[in-house]
Amino acid sequence: MIKPDLDALSYLHGSPQVSGSYKQQPSDFQVTELLEVEADEQGEHQWLWVYKKGANTTFVARQLADFAGVSERDVSYSGLKDRHAETWQWFSVQLPGKEMLAWQQLEHPEFRIERAIRRAKKLKMGLHSGNAFRLRIRNVDDVEALVERWQQLVEGGVPNYFGEQRFGREGQNLTKASAWLSGEISNKKAKKWSRQQQGMLLSSVRSYLFNELLSRRIREQRLQPELGDFMLLSGSRSFFQVEALDATLLERWQSGDIKLSGPLAGGYREPWQEHLSPFEHEVLQDYASLLDGLRQKRVDLARRALLLELENPQLERVDAATVDVTFSLPKGSFATSVLRELMQDVTEEPAE
Repeated sequence: MIKPDLDALSYLHGSPQVSGSYKQQPSDFQVTELLEVEADEQGEHQWLWVYKKGANTTFVARQLADFAGVSERDVSYSGLKDRHAETWQWFSVQLPGKEMLAWQQLEHPEFRIERAIRRAKKLKMGLHSGNAFRLRIRNVDDVEALVERWQQLVEGGVPNYFGEQRFGREGQNLTKASAWLSGEISNKKAKKWSRQQQGMLLSSVRSYLFNELLSRRIREQRLQPELGDFMLLSGSRSFFQVEALDATLLERWQSGDIKLSGPLAGGYREPWQEHLSPFEHEVLQDYASLLDGLRQKRVDLARRALLLELENPQLERVDAATVDVTFSLPKGSFATSVLRELMQDVTEEPAE
């Protein structure tokens, strides 16, 4: 059975020597969804800007459905946000033929509705462009060293690893998914799972394989374009294969117009050279059974940038052992992967 070993993944800038802690309290980890929305003044979808603290996204969705008297299927959101944090995000509730509900009357200790507007279309998963983070790091053993390390990340980026949230508590999603793909869990039993749950399990396998490929590439110091690599257009899902390492391509890469990518594993047609680089194909051969399982589940191969650039990065010293860092990341990227590269985490679990 495979398990995610995030501690074993390679560091881009070498193992951090400075230590600190975060998430001592929810306000230490603040996340704001980046999605510009304007009211249509009409339409059957009521969009809600929601602040939450100590609740996960699906829990809030259930409360909104109960208040509106609709099925949870009628409530939509763009992305899942951490429970142990302060977060702001959009929800939409489909209520055809109804006036705007008195959402201000919905009171709950773990969330509140800060804005309500009407729009013609529902909120779709993945519609937001990214998330803005404000993180408080406490118990820093060497603030000067942390500032220096932060500057390294700002200038050189960080590995775009999937964080531990993707794999479930103690990696249970990945363990369950690998058992499903290997046949240890029958398809008959898996059919009882919701489509969302099945998708989450398959995603954990793809995330694991991406992390392994990226870690190996960092370890072998292969972070420049090579023949056969696939380059992503920045801010897009479009990609192309490197057929010549000419000055134009290298200039586009150095300017950030295109980025090195790695595969989110899935099915592809032969020949493999049209879909994978030689390096990627070589590494993935060690996971042939997982790849076969993904093909059988008709999961399509996709692409993800190998490295992350921090957008609007700032660091503020709060006191002799505390700093605040702020930055934005594109959707699907993890602030915990930034923190992993920044410092050794000595966070103690807060008391319940």
